[in-house]
Formats: sequence, C-alpha cells, structure tokens
Amino acid sequence: MRTSADKISAGQIMIFLVLACAGIGASQASIPEKNDVRVLIDISGSMQQNDPENLRRPALRMLAGLLQPGTQAGVWTFARWVNNLVPVAEVDAAWKKRTQALSKQIASPGQFTNIEEVLDKASADWEGEPTTHARHLVLLTDGMVDISKQAAENARSRTRILDTLLPRLRSAGVQVHTIALSERADHDLMQRLAAETGGWYQQVAKADELQRVFLRMFEKVGSPDTVPLEDNRFVVDGSVNEVTVVLFSKPDSPPAVLLSPSGQPYKDSDLPAGIAWSRDKGYDMITIAHPQKGEWVLQADVDPDNRVMIVTDLKLQTSEIPTHIAAGEQTRVEASLSNRGKLVERRAFLRLIDLRAEVGAAGDIRTLPMNDRGEAGDEKAGDGRYAMRFGEQQAGQELELVIAVDSPTFMREKRFRLVVHEPVAAALTESPDGPVLTADVEPAVMQPGAIVHAWQEDADGKRVPLELVQVEPGRWTAPLRDLASGSYVNVSGTTSLGNLIEQTVGPLMLPGVELPPPVAETPPVTEPVPVAVPRPEPVAPIAEAVAEVPAEPGLVEEGWLIPAILFGVFNLTLLIGAGVWFFLINKRGAESDELELEQLIETQISAPNAEESQPQENAA
Repeated sequence: MRTSADKISAGQIMIFLVLACAGIGASQASIPEKNDVRVLIDISGSMQQNDPENLRRPALRMLAGLLQPGTQAGVWTFARWVNNLVPVAEVDAAWKKRTQALSKQIASPGQFTNIEEVLDKASADWEGEPTTHARHLVLLTDGMVDISKQAAENARSRTRILDTLLPRLRSAGVQVHTIALSERADHDLMQRLAAETGGWYQQVAKADELQRVFLRMFEKVGSPDTVPLEDNRFVVDGSVNEVTVVLFSKPDSPPAVLLSPSGQPYKDSDLPAGIAWSRDKGYDMITIAHPQKGEWVLQADVDPDNRVMIVTDLKLQTSEIPTHIAAGEQTRVEASLSNRGKLVERRAFLRLIDLRAEVGAAGDIRTLPMNDRGEAGDEKAGDGRYAMRFGEQQAGQELELVIAVDSPTFMREKRFRLVVHEPVAAALTESPDGPVLTADVEPAVMQPGAIVHAWQEDADGKRVPLELVQVEPGRWTAPLRDLASGSYVNVSGTTSLGNLIEQTVGPLMLPGVELPPPVAETPPVTEPVPVAVPRPEPVAPIAEAVAEVPAEPGLVEEGWLIPAILFGVFNLTLLIGAGVWFFLINKRGAESDELELEQLIETQISAPNAEESQPQENAA
C-alpha cells in the first residue's frame, strides 16, 4: 500500500481523471447500485437479559449513519405487535437525524416474538424482480417463533414462514440477513432464511458485538467504496467528495485524534465546518466533506474492523458476489472502474492500475490476480473489465473477499463475505424402526430439482441401491439394509450460480462399525504343463574313436587313462568357459540397463531446461 503523501500531486490526479473521463464507454451492466434496506429489531422481554444495555440503539445509529445517499430505508420493531418505527424513505440528513432520535425508543417491553408478521409487513410492498433498488431485510432477534402460549400455533406460524413467506421473498429478489443474539434463538430458521435468499447469517455471543456485526451487514447491503487503512493511515485522492471513518475503541482508550495531510489535528470538539464527529458506545464515526487530498493519520486504537468509506465519482464496480458457494465450484468475479456511472476503458489510464483480489480467512490470505487479457475468466481483452475465477475446496469456512485497485494516485477496496458449503450432507442415525440414512441437499448452493441417489457398498465393491423417500423439501431418508456395508450418497444438479455439479459422500458407517477388509481371492491351482525337452543326437563312444587310431602294441589296453583325463579336462574347460561367458553377458546387460536408466533420468531432468532454452535459441 502507498501511504506517503509525496507520491500524490494535484497535477497527477487531474491528468488521470481527464484520461478516465476521455475513456468513458457504455455503462457496465451490473446489479442495481441503489439499495432498499428494511431493519427489523426484536424488542421482546427476553432482550433485557441478552441486551441489558440496549446496544441495539448505537448499532442502529451506526447503520443509519453509514447508509449512503440514494438508499431507501425503514425500521420496524416487533414483539407481539409490529411497529414501523421509521417509515421507508430516501436516506438523507433528515432521515438520519430522525432515525438516530427514534433509536432511543428501542427497549425490551414486549411479549412474544412475532417473526412472521414483521417479515410480512416489512416486505408487503415488494413485488416482482427488483429493478432500481436491491432489496434487503436485516432481522435481529434473540428468540424462537413465539406468537402464542400454544405450541401448535407457534409451529403453524413457523411453517407459514417457510412455506409461504420464504418463497414470496425469494421470488421478489429479497436477501434476508439474520442476526441471532442468543443461544436459544431458532438458528435453523435464521440460517434457512439467509441461505435460501442469498443473505448472511450471523450468531452473536454478546450484545457488545452488535456494532461490528451491523458494520458488516452494512458492507453486505451497501457495498461501499473504501480506501485501504494500514497502520491507521489512509490516502485521499482528488475524486473523493466525502470520507466516513469508523473507529472502534477500547473502554479505557484516550480520545482519538485525526491528523490532516497538512498536519492539522482534529478532535471530537471544536470541529471546523465540513467535519462531523459522532462518539457512541464503543465506536467513533467521523464524516469529512470535501476532504483535503493526501495522507491522513489516525491517532487511535488499531482495530481490524476500522474502516474508511468514501463517496466518490471514481468508483470500483463489481459483478454480483455470491454469499454462498459450493465446495469445489469455480466462481467468476468481474470488476471495473466507473467515472460518474460510465465504464472507464482508456488504456493509458488502465495501464497504471493494479487490480487484484485477496481471499481467505484470518492468517491465510491469498492474492489472486485479475486480468483484462481475455483469459482465466475474462471474456474480452482490453475492454476495461477485469475478471478471475476462484474456488474453495474446504466446506464450512467463512471467507472474506477483498477486491482492490492500486495506482500511483488513488486506491479503492470493496469487501465481501462468503460461506463455503457442501452440496449435500449425509448422516446415519437411529430411528424407532432401525438405522436410517438421512441426506440433506444444501439449498444455499443447490437449485431445486437436484437428483439424489444412495446405495450401500460392501468391502468387495458390491452395490445395493437404497430406496430414498423425500420427507421434506431438500431432505431424503432411507432404511439401511446391511449394517456392515458403507453407505454412499450422490447428488447431481445445478448450483445457484448456474453450474452443473456432482458430488458423492461416503462411505458412512454406524458408530462402532467398521467396513471389513475385502476378502482376498485365492488363485486357482493349475497342474504344471510338461515341457518337451529335445533328445540329443547319439554321440559315438570315445573308445570307438580311439580304436580308429593305430596304436602301438601293448598300449591299447594300458593307455585308456590318458584319453579319459584329457576328455575330463576338455569338458571342465568348456564348463568354465561357459560360466565366464554367462557372467560377462549378465554383467554387460546390467551395465547397459544402468546406463539406460541414467539416460532416462537425465532426459527427464533436462527436458524443462531444454524447453526453456528453445525460445532463446530461436531468438538467437
């Protein structure tokens, strides 16, 4: 990151902005830039225990302060009854002031928790697909669906939420973001509402985390432009019209100080015109209109959730980033710059920027390049739209994706949060009728219509299909046939991103049961086939050969010993010679094999070098 103010000059900024304006092209087709945000806050009596200090108030004030011009927003409170605390209206200074004042009415006086009615009333005017404003509901509750003392009525209300309200919200393109502020909340319902609408689910252990959670919710629904903040330093360029700084502080920390590029210190008192400073429980919010260009410095606690958000004509635009992705699925991300709503495609300007992505969790961040070369996810080279593809293999993790632009004169960032899911989850459980297999297709990443198969397979690879029965949307069960065999589930279908995917889970075994090793096959015993050995030609007896030679009288009978010794020596010589020959042949063969192996290894090692040197030879 560049933070030194001497790297920025007014002349450079004007040159680059002129180039950007000169390179304006057609508007980038993307999601609606404006947002309609409805905030639903639980005020039931149980909140006295889970939020005794009413930290819902400063959290709402933070969200109201961060909402950008052009946004529509409203606030509802609910317990047994539903109250539209702040009617839906265009966000401006008057709306923010009214919301901050009415936030003082948030307490915990109510009975019951009528989640069904608040979802229904807050979304009553949303019909059809969104065109001008993306639609978001932010639901904060600490409880279960609770409209009556009769459990059956509560169950029917919960069913209506899932069977009637949820499909209606999906068809209207509403993203439901849920915050569960206790262990006893209906986490399954909160997760389903978020997952099946593409929203974000967050469980909060303590109320003092609410401000940070509301900040992340704002980043999800507002997708603001930000500039990097490192070591409490950030750089403002000439295209920035307004800066909003959010600082989280410890209870015993001294008041924060903000230093301008000219060295002028600012505190929360005696502020000049154009700077507004709001201090609330746990955080400070500073808004600077027409900020001075250059490097600003914060003298405050360094916190990973501190942010610098900007209002600017030179924006970083992205394609819609999914909240939920399937493990192993490739996700395409596109980003570009726009000036006053028009795509910047002037090459002289774009050559000087570095557009990249950073993805991962704390301590494990990977940098991924984005390109405009018509490759690796980019559809057309040189059109000013940068793209990449990335995928995650490990399910169950929450990731942060940061799209960043860096240049000699300006920097931009956008932050997104993602959850990685397995397309299908399977488990073996006991039931009154015996062990059963349960398979759940993940609705957060799989479209309706997925095909599910299940079978059992023994150690020898023999498969026996299982008869799956759909017991509710997205869930199938089947009784097990063989407790000693492994169970498998296969799902195939289309993901929420429109990709075809297939995955198999297994083998699954009951606790304490292990898959036996495969039975070793005994090879059949076969009788050896007799091999015909050629019979050697008869050889004339040595006595006959010797008899043909005239011998001196008296030596025929007595001279047989010498020829026998000669014959033995001759045969022994042949045997020794054959042994030496056999040894030499084997030795030469072994040396030949070793030579060939060395040559093969040398070839494998030198092949990449040869390939690399080839262009140099051609160039020469």
